[in-house]
Amino acid sequence: MKQEEIVNEIRQMCGQTILMPSLGWHFKYKEQIYIYVVGKDESMIRFCIPFVAGLLSNDKELLKEAVNETNRNVKFIKALLSEKDDAKVSLDYDHKITDIESAKDIVPHIIKSLDFAVRYLEERVREN
Repeated sequence: MKQEEIVNEIRQMCGQTILMPSLGWHFKYKEQIYIYVVGKDESMIRFCIPFVAGLLSNDKELLKEAVNETNRNVKFIKALLSEKDDAKVSLDYDHKITDIESAKDIVPHIIKSLDFAVRYLEERVREN
């Protein structure tokens, strides 16, 4: 799976993409900003939400609990609470590409998984 195929699939699903040379491709899905991180090794891809928008809490302990619960219960996603900025949470999805996968299969799955993780995290914050 080539970078071009992945970017084309992102465009199909999300519209505009912007290349950020040092990082990768920047795009928006629903209310969140995503980045498709371009690496040197095309066998691994990473999509991330560098800052989850809309979390209604600055309570670091509450966010830490929500992040831990998200990591335990949402498959494939890694949620991270920033050590430097009190209320910043990021989400990552790393994927090892196999020969039998296509961008049409994996890109929508990754984006929807990250979107689900955002909603799950928001619910955990609201509940506590």
